[in-house]
Amino acid sequence: MSFFLILPHYIIWHYSQGLIDLKNIWRNFIVFFYEFFSIPTLILTLFSPWRRIQDTHAHDFSFDGIAGAIVVNTLMRIVGAVVRLVFIVLGIICVICTAVSGLAVLLVWITMPFVLIYTITTGLSLLIS
Repeated sequence: MSFFLILPHYIIWHYSQGLIDLKNIWRNFIVFFYEFFSIPTLILTLFSPWRRIQDTHAHDFSFDGIAGAIVVNTLMRIVGAVVRLVFIVLGIICVICTAVSGLAVLLVWITMPFVLIYTITTGLSLLIS
């Protein structure tokens, strides 16, 4: 009997404070993945050399030294850009998957009391008949 007294309070909480808490948790997950992958920082440093690996040419200004430094620095910037692009794409995919998952959880959250009431009434009707 006490279950039926708790049910109205649960439904009021479920559609008021429960939805607010669900929104906050959903937002925290999205912010976490956005910050975890450091998407703004990766975009700002997209063409920086990978792991700050750079070659300085020799002070004698030889063609081999300058050309070698240009090739190494260009390759390290390309490697840095490719690795950063991979992490930017992974971060965006995680943020999108979190947003879509949050919509699915929201749909389940909204329909759950109806499913609960349906299963209880179906179970009781099958028990009685």
